[in-house]
Amino acid sequence: MTPKRIGDLLDRIGCLRHSCDLDLLLFFYRHPQAFLDSERLAVYVGYDLPQVERSLETLMTAGLLRQSPDSTRPARLYVLTRASSTLGGSLSSLLRIAATREGRLAVIHALKQRISSGLSGGGEPEPVANVRPVLPT
Repeated sequence: MTPKRIGDLLDRIGCLRHSCDLDLLLFFYRHPQAFLDSERLAVYVGYDLPQVERSLETLMTAGLLRQSPDSTRPARLYVLTRASSTLGGSLSSLLRIAATREGRLAVIHALKQRISSGLSGGGEPEPVANVRPVLPT
C-alpha cells in the first residue's frame, strides 16, 4: 500500500489524529463489542488513560464507536459502528491495511506525517522526545 493511498484513506475518514485512535479502532475491529472500563482498555492498547479517553471521545464524536449510556457502572459496552457506506468502505480498507504489523506502522507513519505537515486539522502535536534545549555558552 502506497503512502499516498493511506493518506487518501485518512483524509476520507477525517477524524484520526493520533496512533491511539488507530489502535483503539484496531482493538474494536477485532472485538466489535467489548464490555470493559477505560483503565482496562488503556492497558490493552498500551496508552495512558488520558490519551485513551481523548481517543475514545474522538471516535465517538465521529460516529465510529458507541458506548452504553449506563453511567452508574465503571465498565461500559463499546460497540464499533459502521458510519456511512462511503466512510465504512474507507474505514474497512484502512483497518485491513493496519491489521498487519507493517501496515500499522505505515498508517502510524502517515499520521505522524500529517501532524508534522499541519494536515491533522488542529490539535496539539505529539511530543517527539524529552530533549533539553542546547543553550549557547
